[in-house]
Amino acid sequence: MSDARAALPAVELSARWRTLALLVPLLLLDGLVFLVPMGYLLRLSFAERTSGGAFAEGSWSLAGYEYVAETPLVHEIFAFTLGFAVLVTALAVAVGVTYAYAVWRAAKPWRTLLLAGAVCSLFTTIVVKLFAVVLVFSPRGVLNDVLTGVGPLAEPLLLVDNLAGAVIAQLYIVVPYAILTVYAVLTTLDDSLVEAARDLGADRPAVFREVVLPHARPGIAVAGIISFTWSVGAYPAPLLVGSGSEQTTAILVSQLLLTEFDWPAAAALAVITVAVVLTALLVGLWRLDDGGELLG
Repeated sequence: MSDARAALPAVELSARWRTLALLVPLLLLDGLVFLVPMGYLLRLSFAERTSGGAFAEGSWSLAGYEYVAETPLVHEIFAFTLGFAVLVTALAVAVGVTYAYAVWRAAKPWRTLLLAGAVCSLFTTIVVKLFAVVLVFSPRGVLNDVLTGVGPLAEPLLLVDNLAGAVIAQLYIVVPYAILTVYAVLTTLDDSLVEAARDLGADRPAVFREVVLPHARPGIAVAGIISFTWSVGAYPAPLLVGSGSEQTTAILVSQLLLTEFDWPAAAALAVITVAVVLTALLVGLWRLDDGGELLG
């Protein structure tokens, strides 16, 4: 027994070193793909703006942040981006909860089919998704052909090349993630709780409100965080399906980098956008860790 006890610290030390050895590659990967680029972006945001090139190498300045703070157009675009992200997040969570609940209550063949639809959407590239939006929602698309052909509409709805098109296109991108995160939590709900609520006289809306939604709160919170972070950085959906007036900070950063060659201003705006995303993420994680009730 004494020999075994003497060997125990060596075993524990060996296990700790094995754990560290497994973590080192992940930490190196995180450092290379996130910390190093973000560090360079942060450094670039403090460079001097210059008309003779992208930035003045080796310089230090707050000119990029001054541009963001003093330019009304940047304020308008940033406000639109936050409003756009909040709108898309609310719609994505609503659609995700509804779809996930339908999947959870469906019979097995229908459940498999509905899940396959959400999962297959994740395997489709963003460009293909946006092309599908145009085909379905354009004035001569499938939806308008049906509504004007057999429905009450005399004129087609304008659902692309405007804010509605940008929102719909962004929903195509984020809704599958909302569906799967909410459904993953609903699968842990004990059916006997639902049956007990029904036996006590609760109707379906009351069961959904009092039993299903409280249990699904962590999944709803994660769905909201994912939808918001994706939508704050929205680029292809507003650019390709919007009218051009739906400018987001990502589009402005691209213009500052590639058209105006104002790298410090672009980097400063990107750093602020990333800070907003990380703040939302940290608040969400903090509330989840504080009891899993981000929405309550």
